[in-house]
Amino acid sequence: MTKIYLFGQRNNMGGGTHYGEFVDAIKSLHGFSEVIEEVYATGKSISPTVKKVKETDISVFFYPTISEQFVRGKVIKWGIFETDTLPTDYLNYLRRSNLVWVPSKWAKNVLIQHGFCKDHVNVVNEGVNPNIFVPSCKTRGRNSDTFRFFACGKNEARKGFDELLLGFKMAFGNDGKTQLHLKADYFWGGPRYTEHKKCQLNKQINDLGLNNVTQITGDLSTNDMSRLYSYYDAMVFPSRAEGWGLPLIEALASGLPVVSTFYSGHTEYLSSIKGNFVRLEHQLQSISCPEFLKHWKAGGNWAVATPAEIAKKLIFIKNKHDFYQRKAIMASKVIREKFSWRHAAEQAVSSLQSNMFL
Repeated sequence: MTKIYLFGQRNNMGGGTHYGEFVDAIKSLHGFSEVIEEVYATGKSISPTVKKVKETDISVFFYPTISEQFVRGKVIKWGIFETDTLPTDYLNYLRRSNLVWVPSKWAKNVLIQHGFCKDHVNVVNEGVNPNIFVPSCKTRGRNSDTFRFFACGKNEARKGFDELLLGFKMAFGNDGKTQLHLKADYFWGGPRYTEHKKCQLNKQINDLGLNNVTQITGDLSTNDMSRLYSYYDAMVFPSRAEGWGLPLIEALASGLPVVSTFYSGHTEYLSSIKGNFVRLEHQLQSISCPEFLKHWKAGGNWAVATPAEIAKKLIFIKNKHDFYQRKAIMASKVIREKFSWRHAAEQAVSSLQSNMFL
């Protein structure tokens, strides 16, 4: 019997959520619970599992690991990246596979432009939990004089928070009845660096004199995030580039009106709800951020929305909130039906079957 080994880690970050939700979804499909083996992939701990994989088995790697080069059988690599130019070592990692799964058509085109055969790359979406992220009572009508915007993402240049803060100030100044709450953690680099990034962002906020901007920090569960989305009136997502954009799709599923860029991985699901969200126009710019390039070691381009554009669209969605709240409920229905984790698991099984792995 063919076994399917899934190498990854469960945690509350984007990659860990992807892994955990996908594993649970594929296990729930008829006939798969007994052939799936979940492998906690960290350092050398996966070596014993690698040794027992047979030539008839399938191994799916959610991110690079030390032992992936030594596994037998069919090998599938998840290719999840944010930019249109990829480092050589990452490309070589993906090429050491029988098949690459990517979450979006945008990502597939990036790999084709890097010389991958189109048949070597299949689109298997990430997803959202449609049972947890649902429209709340609050999203069916505002009941407060205070309008609250929400933004969420890793505290780095790629998320566009610099432009967001400037745009928010241009739009609303220090008006206490219009607030922006930023969930902007940075979990890499240890506790001291995490605290440094938090202080750095607080300094930006203070330097702009914005008493109506609040930073939220901490490791929150899926259920915690669901409750958080229900508190806000609109989501703003000025991200320059995404592999998938988990906070955005969760906000959409939760029925929040959304202002977002339209470039890279999140175009996969935003394309399904055109007209039901407010689009930030952007300019493609060469990546020059030293912190990002230090880790990714490749250039390329990403999408930058100017502060003026962000200010314009924030004012627009606030003034037309009732209209876009109705649109958001329609968008939620589409997102939860078309982009559930079960749908992602079914896409994966279809890919395995069409490539004759099963």
